[in-house]
Amino acid sequence: MRLADKVQEWLNDREWNDKIEFDEENQTSSVNFQYTINDQPFKTYIETDEKQDFLKFYFYAPFNALSKKHIDCAVLFNHINSCSGSGSITLDYDRGCIRWHHIIDVEETDPSVIAINNAFRSGTSTFSKWFDEISEVALTKTTAQEIIDRLNADSEEESPEEAVPDSI
Repeated sequence: MRLADKVQEWLNDREWNDKIEFDEENQTSSVNFQYTINDQPFKTYIETDEKQDFLKFYFYAPFNALSKKHIDCAVLFNHINSCSGSGSITLDYDRGCIRWHHIIDVEETDPSVIAINNAFRSGTSTFSKWFDEISEVALTKTTAQEIIDRLNADSEEESPEEAVPDSI
């Protein structure tokens, strides 16, 4: 079964009416739709590459980073990516668009609807978890370092150090 059919099966399972466009010559397909994360509309793409056995997932933030905030975005995104299990948040420096993407190699596998859903949820959960920090650094005067320092301070408060006795 081709990957595009698997993605269509996943769409049908979610009872969405989106249809995949297939390019027979290049053996690729794509579907795009809006998906709401934190009450914001994210442009979402799922693409397949039948030749390379790739499933590709993309989420685009509903705003672009201000041009003077590109460096701060890169620093924050590097921090987020180092904490994330899969996928990456990147910045298109020319346009300022913020994107999460994940590419899965499914060679010699038959990906299930659950596997496709898990990859999709990875993107939604990443933007859901980091939405406030991403929008703050991309759209305000707050620096990435200020956000990272605040996150580090919050995590220190949540996990107090264990008391180690001087002697037993």
